[in-house]
Amino acid sequence: MIRFFDIIISILVLFFFSPLLIIISILILLIDGRPLTFKQSRVGYNGKKFIILKFRTMNNFISKNKVSKLTTLGKILRRSSLDEFPQFINVLKKDMSIVGPRPLPYFIEKKIKKFIKIKRRKILPGITGLSQINYTGRNRKLANKIMLDIQFVDNYTLSNYFKILLKTPYVLIIRLLKNKSSIIN
Repeated sequence: MIRFFDIIISILVLFFFSPLLIIISILILLIDGRPLTFKQSRVGYNGKKFIILKFRTMNNFISKNKVSKLTTLGKILRRSSLDEFPQFINVLKKDMSIVGPRPLPYFIEKKIKKFIKIKRRKILPGITGLSQINYTGRNRKLANKIMLDIQFVDNYTLSNYFKILLKTPYVLIIRLLKNKSSIIN
């Protein structure tokens, strides 16, 4: 049943927000050039690797001190979470769900104990999740995020899926309003 809602909601989001997605794509192209999206290998359901899609938010060039740096547009996209919209394509491809534990890059996931990895991988990773709606704006330790992921996996129900889904926009708006100065700097 959750897969059905993933598909319907993803199609609706991509359809209704397509004008915004086109504008973001054009802005990235005009301001920062190609590529429009950032692609990275992540660990998903049952340990299967997949390529996650996000709007590109970092420079393409390599400097002496840093591999890449957030662009001005990238700061806005990240702060507003608009960089995550291409992940609805990942949902349609069945790499992800809308709600679930965040998919981690392999180099981060390998730090997690094996029995916890196995538990996190029992369901599709998500665009949003219990960890995301409980984010306070402060740096959190990986262990705290993982604990919330496990709590969601242990209580994986359609009801909890919708509770998180419905709370996510509220949390994003509150986070954006609380941190409005960091959008522009």
